[in-house]
Formats: sequence, structure tokens, C-alpha cells
Amino acid sequence: MADRQTGSVWTHYDGSVLTGPLAEDDIQLGHVPLVHTTWVEWKAERPESLVLDQYDEYQNQYARMAGLGIGDAWFGQQFRDSLLHEDDRLDPTEIVLGAGIGSETRAYVLADLPSELSALPDELAGHAIVVFTEPSSLYGLAFSAVVDGEVLEFEVEDGRIVDSAGTTWDRSGLATDGPLSGTQLQHVTSFVSEWYGWVAFYPETTIYQA
Repeated sequence: MADRQTGSVWTHYDGSVLTGPLAEDDIQLGHVPLVHTTWVEWKAERPESLVLDQYDEYQNQYARMAGLGIGDAWFGQQFRDSLLHEDDRLDPTEIVLGAGIGSETRAYVLADLPSELSALPDELAGHAIVVFTEPSSLYGLAFSAVVDGEVLEFEVEDGRIVDSAGTTWDRSGLATDGPLSGTQLQHVTSFVSEWYGWVAFYPETTIYQA
């Protein structure tokens, strides 16, 4: 990806500048948590959402993926040669939730986790975290489990994420009901990816063992 203003080339994995006029400025874009979900679930939670339409005058700029989706990557030799690092611990197209704090990263294999909504406690770079996943909709995000200096314990009851004090949380880490209503969990850099992409950028990543 290149920005229009300077022509600098950016990596979509960590938001850093690869080449161009801004490469020497040590600029890094901030991460915004992105909920990976289905349209049905998104519309139910946010019925007023708008949808970006296609425009006839830009048809030649829309990519045609021939039905390919996440987990369906095509590995031509030219593409393989562009990868920074390959790792055979997992199949290249295995779907993982990658999460990282500082220099420590971890991959959570969605196929190895319960298909329904779950809240996994874990520790990354010495920080207590909680990982919300729902592999059936290819959803996953990681958050700090610490609120006001206290490590919260989470579980899923009747399809709802709740903590031990009775607060209900949505999948984006927002408390929607209970003592902590309105509180937002701190997002841990995390997103759903194919294994080949995650490990290419983070070759030292560990793999979560369920």
C-alpha cells in the first residue's frame, strides 16, 4: 500500500513504512480493533450501519478475487518468493488470530478452539489478557484483562460474555451492562489472518496450545 501524498509504501500488518520519503521518520500507524463477523450478526448489533456501494465509473479498480476468501490463498511461485519467512508448523492457509504485545506474539488456531463464542484467559509478554473468539464466524480479538488494576475473569454464559463481578461485555470489549457498564477493555494488537501472512511478519511467534 502506498499513500497518495508522499508515495511511501506501508505494510498492512503493523502499519510501518517500508520505503519512500517517510521511511526514515520511524512513523507507525496506530491499530484499530476490527471485528471480523458475518453481515447478519453485524446488522443485528448495529442496524443503522451504512454499506459502501460500488460505483460504475470505478469498476476497473475493483479487484476480482474469483471467489477466493480467507483461507483460500493461491500460492504462485512469484507470490512465494515475496514472503519474508515461511514456517511449516501449520498449513499456510490455516486461519489464526494473531496477537502481540511488544516483541512477543502468539497465534491462536481458530479450528482448535470451541466453535461457539468463548473467552480464553492467557498471558502475553507478562500481561494478563483475554481472547474472545468465535471460530464459526471467523471472529477473534484480544484484550487486556486488567481494569483499574484488577485482573478480571471472563466466561460465556448463555451466549453472553460476563466477568466474575457480573458485568456483561460485547465482542468488541465494551461493557454493556453491570457494575463496569461503559468501560472499554484495552485492545491488544490482534487480527484474524492466514498463518503464512502472520508468520511471515512474526517468525518468532508462538502457537497457543488449547
